[in-house]
Amino acid sequence: MRNIYNKSPYRAREYGKIPQYLQKYGNKKWRRTEKSEIEDQLSETVKFFKQRKKRRKLIWVKITREINGTTDSDYRSFYTEKSFKSSISRAHITRYILINNKTKKK
Repeated sequence: MRNIYNKSPYRAREYGKIPQYLQKYGNKKWRRTEKSEIEDQLSETVKFFKQRKKRRKLIWVKITREINGTTDSDYRSFYTEKSFKSSISRAHITRYILINNKTKKK
């Protein structure tokens, strides 16, 4: 583990590759990367990354409701069947259409 370029100021306090006020930050970055490289070389085990979770399938629905003689349609999406059923049980809903399955319920 040799740090060749961030150790001390250059001749007659002139700026070298890195200005003097940045040497501290350069050394920190060097220590962080160099230590991880050495640890990687010493450990022969292979690291397995976590697998991505599968995306949930959305339930797309067109909900029609009627309030005081005016009808209003709304497209909504739900992650769970429970939330879908609770939204259908609200007042003033006349019908809903599942868009994914193309089935109609009344």
